Amino acid sequence: MKFLSTKNLLILAVIGFIFWIMVSLLGSKIATRAHPQKIPSSQKYFSQTVENQTFKSFDQLEISSWFIPNDTSNKAIILLSGIGGNRLGVVLRAKFYQEKGFNVLMPDLRGTGESGGDLISFGWQERFDLLAGVDFLKEEGMQKIAVHGMSLGAATIVYSFQEKPDYDFVVLESCYDNITNALKNRVDKFPIPSFAFYPMTKFTEMRVEASSTDLSPERYIGLNKTPIFILAGDAEKKVKKEETEKLFSNCNSITKHLHFFKNAYHEDFMNRYKEEWTFEMEKWLAKMSN
Repeated sequence: MKFLSTKNLLILAVIGFIFWIMVSLLGSKIATRAHPQKIPSSQKYFSQTVENQTFKSFDQLEISSWFIPNDTSNKAIILLSGIGGNRLGVVLRAKFYQEKGFNVLMPDLRGTGESGGDLISFGWQERFDLLAGVDFLKEEGMQKIAVHGMSLGAATIVYSFQEKPDYDFVVLESCYDNITNALKNRVDKFPIPSFAFYPMTKFTEMRVEASSTDLSPERYIGLNKTPIFILAGDAEKKVKKEETEKLFSNCNSITKHLHFFKNAYHEDFMNRYKEEWTFEMEKWLAKMSN
């Protein structure tokens, strides 16, 4: 049997290293790529008045949104979709809250829908888009502003706790605990050792301008003191049950509630578990109105 020479082994090692780095860079670009989409007319989804509104984020990116006003109410909800999604992903939730008397703001976070931006940052920079939406609602005269996000949208909300916004209440669906787990869980079915994610993690940090330590909702959720409702699926692979339980445990809100949908994956719970989702949300809103 003929063995490779030391020189050939070294060449193969260098080629393997370069391939590893290139794949990691590509993976980082794919994970943070923008998802622009032309948004149809709101009349396709709503029968009531829907305003097209835009506002500037902290870095002057233009954030595009729909705003559903309710002239008889000064309470509002901001709805945030998951990764790669936009306002179209929260239409059913908008109708739910609109029927409950809320003014509803549905922004496309940066890099999605018709908003500006050429990449996503897993909620880190998106938090400033959310806070710009809060400022818009305050200018509209809203006295109570609540927030409801799914996946990346949920993480966006948690990161915004650093700026200490005075939310009326918070609803998080399928929020990841930290970026390391979020990336690893998405390829967990493949036998890839943990160290293999190091270059991809570093490239991602550079692209989103935040460290992996920063990209950890588990680190910031304890800053929130307002009522919080966390929902997740007990069979999720991308956000594991124990990770959701850790987030809940780290939360310091006096009023907090956790609900798992049985056999649910990382999915739209309102779509698959509509009756259960509606029941739990109505129960939560009733608690918030007392």
